[in-house]
Amino acid sequence: MAASLEHVLTTKALTARHLLRAPLGIIALSLLTACGGGSGGGNDNDNGSLPPITPAPAILTLTGDSSAEAGDSVGIVASLSELGYNRFEWVQLAGPDVGPLAGNGTAGISFDAKFSGSYRFQLTASNADGDQQVETFDVVVNAGNSAARAQLRADRAVSEGASFSLRLNASDYSGSVNSWRFEQLSGPIATLAEDDSGQPVLFVTAPKVSGDQVITIEGTLETTGGSISDIAYVVVQDRPQVTSEFFCDGDGQYCAKSEPLNNVYSYRDDSPYRDVLADCVYSNQLTEDNLCTLGTLPVIGMTSNAPSVDQIMDHVLVSHDWMGERFERFLGELDPYGDFANMLRATTAVVISSDVRPSFYWILTGAIYLDPDSLWLAPEERDVISEIPDYRSGFGSALNFVTPWRYVRNNDYAFYSYNTASRFSRPFYELEADLGSLLYHELAHANDAMSQGRIRSGLDRGDIFFNQSSSGSMVNELVTAVSPPLSQELYDLAEVRSRGAEATAQQRAYTPGDIAGFFFPDSANDFYSYTTPWEDTAMLFEETMMSLRYGIERDIAVTNKPTAPTSADDYKVSQGQRGRIGSELIRPRASTAVQYLLPEAWAAADDHLRSIAPVAMCAGEGWGQNLTPACEGQSGLLRFAAPQPSRAAPMPTERPRSFIPPTRF
Repeated sequence: MAASLEHVLTTKALTARHLLRAPLGIIALSLLTACGGGSGGGNDNDNGSLPPITPAPAILTLTGDSSAEAGDSVGIVASLSELGYNRFEWVQLAGPDVGPLAGNGTAGISFDAKFSGSYRFQLTASNADGDQQVETFDVVVNAGNSAARAQLRADRAVSEGASFSLRLNASDYSGSVNSWRFEQLSGPIATLAEDDSGQPVLFVTAPKVSGDQVITIEGTLETTGGSISDIAYVVVQDRPQVTSEFFCDGDGQYCAKSEPLNNVYSYRDDSPYRDVLADCVYSNQLTEDNLCTLGTLPVIGMTSNAPSVDQIMDHVLVSHDWMGERFERFLGELDPYGDFANMLRATTAVVISSDVRPSFYWILTGAIYLDPDSLWLAPEERDVISEIPDYRSGFGSALNFVTPWRYVRNNDYAFYSYNTASRFSRPFYELEADLGSLLYHELAHANDAMSQGRIRSGLDRGDIFFNQSSSGSMVNELVTAVSPPLSQELYDLAEVRSRGAEATAQQRAYTPGDIAGFFFPDSANDFYSYTTPWEDTAMLFEETMMSLRYGIERDIAVTNKPTAPTSADDYKVSQGQRGRIGSELIRPRASTAVQYLLPEAWAAADDHLRSIAPVAMCAGEGWGQNLTPACEGQSGLLRFAAPQPSRAAPMPTERPRSFIPPTRF
C-alpha cells in the first residue's frame, strides 16, 4: 500500500588481530578547553585563539498519545538528538497502575489504558559515559463508552532499516470483521507489506534516517458495526553505519544477519562487561580487526567452574528488561540439576532480542542468541516480538511431504503454541519444556565448540574465541565417528529444506513413503540432523536430555502434504516414531554426545537411554490422533476409543528453531 504523508488528525498528539574499537553507537564529542588565563581581568583570547566550544546538550523528545479513552492502547516513544543513548528506564509517576511495561529498557512503551485518569510517565535515557536525559509525559484517559476499540500493537523503538511487525487487534466489537487496511500517516516513508496469511498483521521496514525520527502508522478494521482505527507510534533510531563483513545481505557465505540490529544493552547495569558486551557479540561494526579477545570478554567458565546465576547474568544482553528478568528466573527456578548453568560455562554471552529469529549459536563470538518467543508469559511481552517469519519458511515448498516433530508428555503436548490474536497468557512452568529444549540445543553447539575439558586446560586470554575453540577437535567429530547417518538423499534434501537450494525433479517426486524409507533405517534421530554434523550432535543431545530430565519424549514422522489443511489430522502419518533416541543404532551416538557435551550427566543419561523403547506411530492415521500411538494389535474402533486430548492439536511444524550462521575462517 502506498504510504501517505498526511498529518495525523486525531486526538493522538504530539589467528587474529586484536584491536577493540570504542563501544557501538557512542560518538565522542571532543571538548575544546582553554589552558591558562591572564591575571587581573585579562582577555583569554588575546593570543588570537577562539573561545572554547561547548557542545549543545542532547535533546530528549517524547511523542505519543496525550489523550485517550478507556480501552485504548496508549503509546509513548522517545527520540534523541544524539547517538549513543542506549539505556532507557521508564517509571510511572501518576495514574492507575498499568503494571510492568513490556517496552521498558527501550525508547518506546505501550500499554492498555483500562481505567480513566491522569497518567504521568518519566523516561531516563543514559549513555555509556553516564550522561542522562530525563523527560516526563502526561496522558489523560477519559471514561469513554463501551464502543468497539482497535489496538495496533505495539508502539516501539526500532533501528533504521530494520524490519518489524504490527498486529491489529479489536475489542468490544459485535458482528464480524470484513476487511482491514494500513496506512502511514507521518514521518519518513517506511516500506509496508501486509501478511499474506489472512491475518491483520503488517510487516514494516523502517526507513533510513539521519537522526531519530518518529513515524505513525494507522490500522483500520471495517466491521459490520462500523470502522475502528488505531495509530502506532514508532521511533526509528539513527544507528552507526553498518561496516561489518559478518552482518551482510544474506548472499555471502559468512553472513549472520541481513539487516541492522536492535539496540541491546547489558541486563546487569553493574556488569563488569557492560561496556563491551554489545561490541563483542552484537555489533554491526564487527570486523576481523576488532573481534574481542578472551581477556576482554571471557567465556563464563574462565571465571568460575560452578557459575552462579549472578555471574551468568553479567554476560546477558537484552533488547527489553523483561527478557533478562525471565531468563534469570528460569535459571533460578527451572534448572534443578544445574545443567544450563554448567553448559553456559562455554559461552561468552547470551543475547535475547526481539529481532532474533530463529535462535542461533555463533562460533565467531562464542555467544548464543535466543528468540524471546520461548520466554514470554504475557501478551504485552509477546507484542514486542517480531512476527516476521523465519527466513527459512519457504524453503522446500516444492517438496511433496512433511516431516513434523513435537515434544509430548503423558500423551499430550509438553508445551503448546498460542494464537497471537487471542492474547493468551501462559504459566511460567511451560517454559521448562519450551525454553529448556531450546537451551539444550543452543548450549550443545556452544559446548561442541568449546568443551569443558578445553576450558579446564587453559585458554589464551590474548586470543579471540574462534581461534581458541578451533585449536582442537570438535565434539561433533567424535559423534560422527560412531555410525554416522548415511542417506545421501536426505543430505541432499537438507540443502533444499535448510539452505534454500532448488529442489530437483526427483526430489519433487519423492513420496512420504520414499522419505520414510530413507530415514527410519538410518542413524539420525531427526531430519535436521542432515544439515550439518553440528546439528546432528545437538539434536541427539537435546532429545536425550529432554527425556532424562523431564520425562518428555520426541515424536518424529513423515506425512503427506495436504493442500488446504483444516486440522492436524489432515496430515496422515506414513511412518513415525516416538522415543527414536532409544533405538540400538542411535543410542550409542546419543550417549557419546552427552559424554563430551555435559560430562556431569553422562552416567545418568547412558542408563536412561537403555531404558527407552521406541514406539511406532500409527500409519494412515492423523498427526493429532497419533498423540496416543497405541495402535499395534488393536482394531480401529478400540484405537479411537482412547481418550483424546482436551485441546485441539496444533498444526504440525517441521521447522527447526535454530540455525548456525556460516563462518569464513
